[in-house]
Amino acid sequence: MVSKELLEILICPACHGELEYNEAGATLTCRGRHCPECGMPVNEMGLCTESECGKPGGQVVGLRYRIEDNIPVMLIEEAEKIAL
Repeated sequence: MVSKELLEILICPACHGELEYNEAGATLTCRGRHCPECGMPVNEMGLCTESECGKPGGQVVGLRYRIEDNIPVMLIEEAEKIAL
C-alpha cells in the first residue's frame, strides 16, 4: 500500500495531471490525453506536443503506472497505454 502522503503529491510525469490510485490493481492511472506513440500530452487538435515525436495523436490514450513493492514506477516509457 502506497502511503497517503505520497499519493497526495504524486502527479503524472507526462501531463502533470491527477492520478487515480487502484490499491487492488497496484496501479496509478492518469486519464489525461496522451500520444499513443510516446505517451506525452497531445494538444486540443490531437497532435503530440513532444517535438521529437510530433505524430498525429489519432486515438489518444491514458497512462497507467504500476506499483512494485509499494513504490510507484513513474516512468513514462514504462507506463501502460490505456484507451480512454
